[in-house]
Parts: sequence; C-alpha cells; structure tokens
Amino acid sequence: MRRMAHPDSSPTDVVLTGTVFWDLVMTGLPRLPANGEEIRADRMATAPGGVANLAVAAARLGLRTSLAATVGRDMAGRFCWSALAAEGVDLSASRVCEGWTTPLTVSVAHSGDRRMVTHETPPPVRIDELLTGVPHPRAALVDLAQLHSGIGAGWTRAAAGDGTAVIADIGFDETGRWDTGVLDELGYCAAFLPNAVEAMGLSRRDASREAARALADRVPVVVVTDGLAGAWAVDSDTGEEIHAEAVSVPADEVVDATGAGDVFDAAFTWAALSGWPLARRLDLACLASSLAVRGLTGSMGAPGWAEISAWWLGLGESGEDAELRRRYGFLDDLGLDAGAVAPAPVSIGWDV
Repeated sequence: MRRMAHPDSSPTDVVLTGTVFWDLVMTGLPRLPANGEEIRADRMATAPGGVANLAVAAARLGLRTSLAATVGRDMAGRFCWSALAAEGVDLSASRVCEGWTTPLTVSVAHSGDRRMVTHETPPPVRIDELLTGVPHPRAALVDLAQLHSGIGAGWTRAAAGDGTAVIADIGFDETGRWDTGVLDELGYCAAFLPNAVEAMGLSRRDASREAARALADRVPVVVVTDGLAGAWAVDSDTGEEIHAEAVSVPADEVVDATGAGDVFDAAFTWAALSGWPLARRLDLACLASSLAVRGLTGSMGAPGWAEISAWWLGLGESGEDAELRRRYGFLDDLGLDAGAVAPAPVSIGWDV
C-alpha cells in the first residue's frame, strides 16, 4: 500500500507534462470534400489541445494544476498561453520559445468520427529542463511511453519516492507492436488508465476485463476505459474488481469526442485525491467524460462543477433518470447547486 506523504504541504495538486497543440476544429459538414472541392462547416472553434485538454479539465474541477510545456512566440502560442492562464493553470514551469512554431492540429468532425492533420517539430527545450526545481505535487499525470523513453523520468521517479501519486496513461502505438517494455515503468505508478485498445495491445488480451486483470499484476490500480461499454477497474491490493457503466448521451447531443479520455483521467484524479472509494471514482469519471462530448474541442468542452450540477439538477424522477439518481446520489453530499463552484478535494491523501 502506498500513501501520499504530505498532502497538505504540497503547493500543487497535479503536475502535467506534454505537448500543447493549437487545435482548429470544424464540424457540421454535409460531407467530406473531394479533391479540389471547397465545402463549408456549420461550426468551428479553436482551443489549446494536446496536454492542454487534461490541464483545463483538471483546473475546471478545482485541482491546483501546474503544466510544464512549451509554446512558440507566435499567434497560436500566445492564444494557447492566454487561454490556459485564464483557466487558472499554473504556467510557471512552462516556456515560450522564440523562433519555434507552436504545434497545430486541424480536426474535421463528420459522421461521428474525425480526421486530423497535425504539424509538429521537436521543441527546443526538454521537459527535464522545464521540471527542474518544480516541487513535488500530490499527483503527477504522465504518459507511460514518454516516461519509458526517459523524458521527465528522473523528476517523476523522485516525486514518486517523495509520496507523489503517479498516474499514467499511454497513447496509441501506430506501429502496432505494443512494446511491453513500457510496463516496467508501472513500478513507479499508483494507477494506470489506458483505453481498451491500448490495454489489450499491451496485455496481449482480447477483452477489456481480461486486460485490466492482467495489468493489475503490475500496478496498484488499473482502469481500462471502453467507450460506450464503460470502464473496468481492478485494485490489486484488495482484489476489488468493478465495472462502471457509461453514462449514455443522445446521438444528437454528441458534438466532439476529443479529450473525453483526458476528462475521465482528471475526474478520476480529483475523486482519488478526495479519498473516494474506487467505484465512486469511476462513476464521477464516467459522468464527466459523458458531459465532455457535448462540447466543441477537447479543452473548452471539459465540464466544471457548474456543468455537473446542471446535469444533476436536471434529472427527472422516472425511467433512466431515476436509475441515474440512485447511482449518483453521492453528488448530494457535495452540496451542488445551480451556481456550483469547485469543491476542494479533501486532503486526506490517497491510499492505493
């Protein structure tokens, strides 16, 4: 069992590292254009993307969030920096880089899916340099593959040794090889939150539940998210195994699924730092991610407590709503109302 060392003395709840993208998203197209054809989208939005999705999601839930990342001194970089600062993200560990172009992703959403084009060049400042002198937080959200490659590894391992709860996610392996060597890094982690494709690839299993069970041998808590099928979680210390149903969203209310996984991770972290039991962590994370897909762009669609409160107060008394009222009755304990602000995570530490 691992316990956060001094939760009350940590100046930051969560530290994040990664790449900030300037996202340009268009949706509401009648069809995808043919070569040489121009068509018009009904809606468009720009927002900070990449790790910024996770940073905004965490900040909107009230976590004191610090981001170590780079942006260029260009229009996109200034926009992303200003938007993140406005969301209350601490950027003291981030850097504005002269002569470097902020990474850009253009995303076109159509027929329930999206197509993306990205431009990115290596940043001129390493994450290890950005993390120098950053105090160890209550939690650190990291990319497992990045950690395995050595990026930020020294700081992360030192933080884990000092009581920081390291929570890992991982990106899609475009090679399809799913190098299991990255799993060695789970020895420094308190939790691992892959999606079903990632979990099955790394575990060599063909079902989410079996993948979660296999990965639990390596990390105290594993959560495998599986879209509309919900999420499977295993606590390896207690043997507890939980399946959480997804919160359904009417098809006509789904706008953009970008960043839903980041919102899940942020909500799970908030609930974990509040000492909530595993089942409630999953329930809150499933709810938050379902609300996220109703907004355009990953970061600006991330829900805060006002959106969670509006959803809760808007539930009816019968049918599916009645079941949701039973499942989410614990939200009453937070005292949410129409003007809800973020309740601070209870600083009792996190037993994992």
